[in-house]
Amino acid sequence: MKAMKSLLLLTFVLLFSAGDALAAMSVKTPSVFHDLKVQLFPAEGRLEAVDRLSLAAAPSVLRLFLSSRASITDIRFNERSLDHTFIGGHISFNLPAEYLGQQVTIEIRYEGRFTDSPPQGPVMTEDPSFGVAAAISPQGTFLAGGSGWYPDPRLGNASWRLSVTAPPGYLAVTAGRLIEQVTTTEYSRSVWEESIPLSHLTVSAGPYEVKTVQVGNIPVSTYFYAQTQGLVSTYLAAAREYLELYEDLFGPYPFAKFAVVENFFPTGYGFPSWTLLGSTVIRLPFIVETSLGHEIAHSWWGTGVRVDHALGNWSEGLTSYVADYLFLERRSAQEARDYRLRILRDYASLVMLERDFPLTRFLRRTDRPTQAVGYGKAAMVFHMLRHKVGEEIFWAGLREIAETRMFDQVDWDDFSEIYSRLSGADLQPFFDQWVRRPGAPILSMENVEVKRRGEQWYISGHLLQKTRPFDLYLPLVLETDGEPLIRWLSLKGGETSFELTTKNLPRRLLVDPDAHVFRRLHIEEIPASVNSIRGSENLIVVVAEELPPSTAEAALLILQALRQSGVRVLDESEVRPEQLHDRDVLFLGLPRRFAAPLTDGTGISADRQGFAFSGERFDGSQAALFVAVTSRVAPHTQWAYFIPNSPESARDAARRIPHYGRDSYLIFDQGKNRVRGTREIQNSPLIYNFNTSEPIQ
Repeated sequence: MKAMKSLLLLTFVLLFSAGDALAAMSVKTPSVFHDLKVQLFPAEGRLEAVDRLSLAAAPSVLRLFLSSRASITDIRFNERSLDHTFIGGHISFNLPAEYLGQQVTIEIRYEGRFTDSPPQGPVMTEDPSFGVAAAISPQGTFLAGGSGWYPDPRLGNASWRLSVTAPPGYLAVTAGRLIEQVTTTEYSRSVWEESIPLSHLTVSAGPYEVKTVQVGNIPVSTYFYAQTQGLVSTYLAAAREYLELYEDLFGPYPFAKFAVVENFFPTGYGFPSWTLLGSTVIRLPFIVETSLGHEIAHSWWGTGVRVDHALGNWSEGLTSYVADYLFLERRSAQEARDYRLRILRDYASLVMLERDFPLTRFLRRTDRPTQAVGYGKAAMVFHMLRHKVGEEIFWAGLREIAETRMFDQVDWDDFSEIYSRLSGADLQPFFDQWVRRPGAPILSMENVEVKRRGEQWYISGHLLQKTRPFDLYLPLVLETDGEPLIRWLSLKGGETSFELTTKNLPRRLLVDPDAHVFRRLHIEEIPASVNSIRGSENLIVVVAEELPPSTAEAALLILQALRQSGVRVLDESEVRPEQLHDRDVLFLGLPRRFAAPLTDGTGISADRQGFAFSGERFDGSQAALFVAVTSRVAPHTQWAYFIPNSPESARDAARRIPHYGRDSYLIFDQGKNRVRGTREIQNSPLIYNFNTSEPIQ
């Protein structure tokens, strides 16, 4: 697609999740209708509201959840006030016995003050809400579904009408169809209706300027602040491309509109028919090229076809595959291969064997390891399914699910049933091993032999699984001085043999070099990276002798950012070399005695004034360096160096480094990333280099 130019795929994609918005969605006919009239007072951080709550069948006692930050003004039924209790966020009252089981409407008048404050300079970003559930301010309003900003009977799904009155120019956005949006000199009013059943309703409001284009019969809008108007045309054009792409792949867009809405703190959410991006996020150039498409894809997978969370959340893996991955695949085979390989590296670096879990237990991302399974492994499952059933059946299956199960809950068994029927093969064993079983195969190639008889080369060997076997179908690639030879091997047990013949001189033999099959990489196949340190379970921190105390104190922030706050911290002067041989090590500052791996083949040099990369010096106070390397002394350990030139650069870089999890080296200067990269892997138990009589290139 024309708009996709950036390689920075997942730096901020991790902020985006539809999981919380979907957690309690039900697919039954709505039994609840909210007619909400809300008046916002942004300068005071409060709202006044009336909810005319209609129930299809009245209970004898009605219990509602409402935030304890609210107060009840009145509850009325048939023009009469009802006695009620409101304790600990729960409202309880009796309805007249003669109305039991009948359709009723209750009017609840209330007000509330919602003033959650986003953290200033957050270190960890695992929680995309930054702990903000409900906030009303002049800068903007965010009222999350489930936060208790409206009375909620928690009876499942509901339909909605929402009218929000606010100061002039202060507009509100939520799910559904826009009925009215006006601004006068005295007030603004936004009215929305949503008939599609939703269990929660989230609202954003602020001093927005609205621009809208039509994509077919779908209005696509931006709700951006005045200072962001320069990005409007870019977002609208990209949204058009994504909608047209996905309608071709999956069928009609299922909602009444799509809106890109700016938020006043740096979140990224996907909700039914809209996405909410923080001001700092929305300006990042790669967001429009990757994450926007990811959120639009959720309109079909997650907010459209919904997840039965009791059996695992498949939507993040599928959305990652048909958005983030598919964009790269359409651009180049190499970028698609790199994406698949990054999934395998993330999984091996972050998901320890004893903490692995099956996809049926994935609900939502809570940290990077759960993301590596629920997004990464799940995306690879869909990739392997696509290879197994073929292009035509794979996309036809998704179109059928979108057509027949829209707004219904779907689980992994439904995918198994549909693709088994379409392919004519029983795919239950495939889903059992990849979805219900934790872990991944660990492969090796052994006993490789090469013989030459006349003009033919004969290559043989064994492919082994080191753990409980998976049923695998793997490509074996023989590189020669001519065309490569590709054979697909079936590996059902712990071992299988293979034999290849070629007239061309063999160079290398590789098992699945393009990473089409999900597996756990060997340590030799994982380049040292930020994730290596984040995922370490035996990390020790060494503070360099000559690092100024104020800079050392600021540099320790990186431990919080990498979720390694509990590790042991030592001064360089008290460390003996033998203490480091079996440990992953993070050095803060440039050590005197342990600096050799930092410069050993990395292209980096460092001294007491600063550091250099590829001949460019970084000596200013705003510069900081992070480098992860594999220690030659202990090849199964990872060492990293965090060398900031000042306390300010330490604090700034520490917050940024976790976003570059797959990178081996990073340089920051003046608050921006200047250099980044990942080291190439030279050795693998699944690569065999031939030592033939003729030179190997």
